[in-house]
Amino acid sequence: MRRSLVLVLVLVLAAAAAASAHASTRASSGTASAFQETVYTPAVGHRIVAFSLDQDQIALAEDPTGGGCPLVILVQAPSPHGTALTSAKGATCQFGGQFWVRPGTGARVISNALVKALWIVRNGSSAEAIKGDAKAGEVVLKQVSGIGAAGPFLGPVVGQFYLRLFAEYGLLPDGTENGGEVSGNNKELWTATGPVAALGLDHDEHIVSVGADGSIAMWHAHGARYGRVANAHAAAAALDGGEIFVLRSDRPQIDVRKLDGTLLHSWPIASGALPLLDAYVPADRLVYVAGNAVHALDLATGIDAVVARAPAGARLVDAQISSDGLAYLALGGDAVQGRLFFLRGFPG
Repeated sequence: MRRSLVLVLVLVLAAAAAASAHASTRASSGTASAFQETVYTPAVGHRIVAFSLDQDQIALAEDPTGGGCPLVILVQAPSPHGTALTSAKGATCQFGGQFWVRPGTGARVISNALVKALWIVRNGSSAEAIKGDAKAGEVVLKQVSGIGAAGPFLGPVVGQFYLRLFAEYGLLPDGTENGGEVSGNNKELWTATGPVAALGLDHDEHIVSVGADGSIAMWHAHGARYGRVANAHAAAAALDGGEIFVLRSDRPQIDVRKLDGTLLHSWPIASGALPLLDAYVPADRLVYVAGNAVHALDLATGIDAVVARAPAGARLVDAQISSDGLAYLALGGDAVQGRLFFLRGFPG
């Protein structure tokens, strides 16, 4: 297919040095309807390792592949133009390292609430939670040091609309893990005695937290507590339109629940799903990754369909959906430095 609209996103990292990221847009077709595909590739000397999607805003997290700084690039999809939220004098570059989240969770290291993003980077035994946007620049929300097998940990992160959250956990002197969820305003909104494996958030600021024991708790950023399910067997969860979507750890299944925890539906899905999922309730679609395929689950019928596949030799890292389209990230093979695909018009 003919490539077009190849443009350059530039971030100055040092005197006489710059990094660039590229995007190309082309016509494509999917199982549901025709859509426009935009492919984002990383800055020179970097690799896309994670992304976040809120409506048509995509935040790209790019690790250096040798000597540079971690980058955060914000694009308004499907435009190839982008804005760097990190800079040579900013907190992320000064700290260095790579994007990171609590190990073993498979959770997301970057989130964005429209044009404002939040991310976590680690350098050696220290890590920082940093927020940023084009106007206000970068602000360090939390720094931890002395990271070991028992923590302290930062992450996961989640963002939607106007709210950004990250989790923080550490080991108390008595051996108990303790922490909570902190907003982009550096205000603790939720506390718990165990680690959080995943977070979900919708535009109405309803939140679901997944405990390491597979439990789920539903709450609101302004204090309301809706419910808790101790035996949810959750590996991950997403939230949209006031509905909870739980990826079970004990079987290939998605459970749909109300905010109070009441079970509404259970749908079978492909085996081997990554512990990441995302939903867009107005279109009755939930997306997840299993093997080399992006799956879309019809929440009204339970029909599961493959809507995209990884490039040759690559592995899929994540898939997210919004009112404007579907985005998914591939690493390795033909996408050795990372390739982010945005399908505008999906689900059609």
